[in-house]
Amino acid sequence: MQQKGIGGLLYLAFIGLALAGMGGLFVVILGKGYLKAKQTQDWRQVDAVIMESKISERKIGPNVPAEYHHQLIYEYQIEGQFYRGERTKRRENPYLKSKSKIQAEVDRWKVGSQVTAWVNGEKPDEAVLEHDTRAPGYSIWFPGLFLVGGLGVLGRALFQFVRRRKAESF
Repeated sequence: MQQKGIGGLLYLAFIGLALAGMGGLFVVILGKGYLKAKQTQDWRQVDAVIMESKISERKIGPNVPAEYHHQLIYEYQIEGQFYRGERTKRRENPYLKSKSKIQAEVDRWKVGSQVTAWVNGEKPDEAVLEHDTRAPGYSIWFPGLFLVGGLGVLGRALFQFVRRRKAESF
């Protein structure tokens, strides 16, 4: 019987492991994003009032263009105690280079307007005005293909390796 090297099988095993690892990493990242977005759906809904909604500007250095930020403050009441929120969504309001995009947010959240806020029942000082998108959960299948495919390639390479070892022992 002719001796065959295991280099090709090791290569396939490595490729399978790399594909499964990358797929698994993105499955975890997208899964966490989906679960975080889904959490706010269960938070308590309360009335809030926009107290401040304006554009703030920052300039990190003399040669760096200015960035703009939506400075938002809204107030809500839970069990007789007042709280203030600053976030539209769960993440911090971003800094952008385009002032017009921030102006659209300022126009949307006018000072004095009544809005609905969703408040974390465990931490009443954490609130949002909008839910994050659950799109990561809907696209988790794609990296899942890499995870399953990579595990298939790895499993096939290991199966072939074991089969060759058994054939050599006879």
